[in-house]
Amino acid sequence: MALTSASHEPFFVTTGTGKDKVSTEDLTTITNAWAAEKAEGCAKYIADPVLAPLIYQLQKMQDELDYLRTEISANKDKTGITTEQANAITANTAKTTFPGLGTSSTTALAGDTTTISTAQANEIAASTTLGTKLNVVTKVADANKSTAITFGEFTATTSKSGTVYSLPITVVETDTSGKSPVTTTKTGSITLT
Repeated sequence: MALTSASHEPFFVTTGTGKDKVSTEDLTTITNAWAAEKAEGCAKYIADPVLAPLIYQLQKMQDELDYLRTEISANKDKTGITTEQANAITANTAKTTFPGLGTSSTTALAGDTTTISTAQANEIAASTTLGTKLNVVTKVADANKSTAITFGEFTATTSKSGTVYSLPITVVETDTSGKSPVTTTKTGSITLT
């Protein structure tokens, strides 16, 4: 989101030729007067019952601006950000993302990025080969029969002779075409070595 336009106006300017330009002599006088007041802790202003509350609020605003400058300075650190983000900072334009974090599923998001080892990646690649071999075929159901297929827990057992992968399958068929329901249960396991 872009910043809104400023609503304040300058008391004076130091460049140009307009009537609002302060003269060099006046600017020197103001600067010297401020240095003298500051050296005394602005005691005259703070002792004044009308000016003291204004000075107090001006100091609070200055403290807030100093805090914001610190935060902005920290946010302008260009380490670990994209060229686009660095250019946006340099151009002082609004950033589309926070440096180092993304905003979509294709970029790293805070708290949800998981990294895996090469071995884990290889295991995943190997298991996708197995996944292409397991096809579930659906056919039109018999009105007198109901079938439930349950897959058990996929396991891998490693021994000296290699790794054996097993997937237990249970098929339960209930036939209601006769006088009483008949249930048939078949169990098996797909085993790969």
